[in-house]
Amino acid sequence: MMTDALKIESRPIPAFYCCYLLRSKNRKSYYIGSTPNPARRLGQHNGSSKGGAKRTSMQGKRPWEMTCIVTGFPSKFAALQFEWAWQNTHATRHIERGVRDARVEDLQKGKKPLSPSRKRRPPMSLEARLKNLHHLLGVGSFSRWPLHLRFFAADVFTQWEKHMAKMPAKLRKSITIQLTPAELPKLAADVRVEMQTHFIPDVIRAIPVAYEDCKTYVEKSKSVLDEARNRACGVCKKEADTVKSLILICPVEYCKAVSHMACLSKKFLAEEGNQDTLLPMEGTCPSCRSPIRWSTMMKELSLRTRGEEEIKALFKPKRKRKADNAAESDTGDAQDLDEQDEDLDETWMEDLNDDEEKPAS
Repeated sequence: MMTDALKIESRPIPAFYCCYLLRSKNRKSYYIGSTPNPARRLGQHNGSSKGGAKRTSMQGKRPWEMTCIVTGFPSKFAALQFEWAWQNTHATRHIERGVRDARVEDLQKGKKPLSPSRKRRPPMSLEARLKNLHHLLGVGSFSRWPLHLRFFAADVFTQWEKHMAKMPAKLRKSITIQLTPAELPKLAADVRVEMQTHFIPDVIRAIPVAYEDCKTYVEKSKSVLDEARNRACGVCKKEADTVKSLILICPVEYCKAVSHMACLSKKFLAEEGNQDTLLPMEGTCPSCRSPIRWSTMMKELSLRTRGEEEIKALFKPKRKRKADNAAESDTGDAQDLDEQDEDLDETWMEDLNDDEEKPAS
C-alpha cells in the first residue's frame, strides 16, 4: 500500500478524466463509468476494440451512446470516488444519511421493498440517475472540485433542464453546463444501422485527452524560470526559489509573475472570502490582475515537478503518418501515455444489481 501511495504522489495531475453515463439504444439500460479517454472507451463498450465492462458486452444492449460526461477531476481516484457515489447514491457517505434514505424511498415507490439484509442498489431510471447527478454536484465533498457537465444527447439534456427548473437550490456558478449534440453522419438508412455499433461521434473524438492544452503554458513557465534574474513572489515580495518552495507562474501569456504557492493560495482564499478551506478555486493574478483558475496552475505545477515523462512525450516530434492511419487514430501520439493507464470502470459494483432490461418501446 505504501508503494502504491508513493507512485500516486509521484505522478502529475492527469491530462483528462471524466465520469460518463451510457444509454443502450435497444433496451432501457444504463451504465455509469469513468475513463481518461471517452472516445476509446465508447469504442470498447460497443465492441470495436478490446476492453469494456461485462455489463455492456451483451449484443442485445449494443449500441451504447454516451449521453453526458462530468469533467474536471483532479485525479483518477477522485473520478472513481464520484463514479461510485453516482452509482450508489443510496450508500455513499458523501451524502447525509437522511438524504440517502429519502432517495431510496423515492426510487422504491410502487415497487416491492428490498430486504434489510440485501445491500443492493435500487433499480434506477434515467431520471433517477440525473437527479442523483444533480445532488452530487452540489454536495460539500465535491464543492471545491472544478467540475463541468457536458451533454451529447439532446433529449437527456432536456430532461436535465426540466429537473433543474424544479429545484429551488441551484448549482454553483463555477459549474458550466453545455449541450453539444452527437449525431450520426447523414448516410443511407441501411448504412447508418450497420455502423451504429462502432460509430464514435466527432464531438466525442474531439475531446482533448492529452496535455496539448498545457503545452504553451509549460513552455512559458520554463522560459520564465530559466531567466537569469532574481525572482520575487508577487504577493510577499520575497525571493521565489524553486529549490526551496513550490512556485506558481501566471498562465497569462504576457505576464511573467511568479508566486509562492502558499502566498497565492492565501490571496485567492481571501478574495473568495473563504478561510475555512485549504485550497482556493480561483483568484486574480497579483501582477496582471487576470482571473485565474487554481486548477490550471496546479496541473502545470504537477507537470513541471512530477511529469518528466509526460513532458517528453508532449514535446516529442510527431511521427509522419499516412492519411489512412491518421484517420484511424483517435488522438495521435499524445495518447501514447494514456494507453498505459488501466481502465477503472469495469468492476465497481456492476454485478450488484442489473437495471430492468426491457426492450425500448
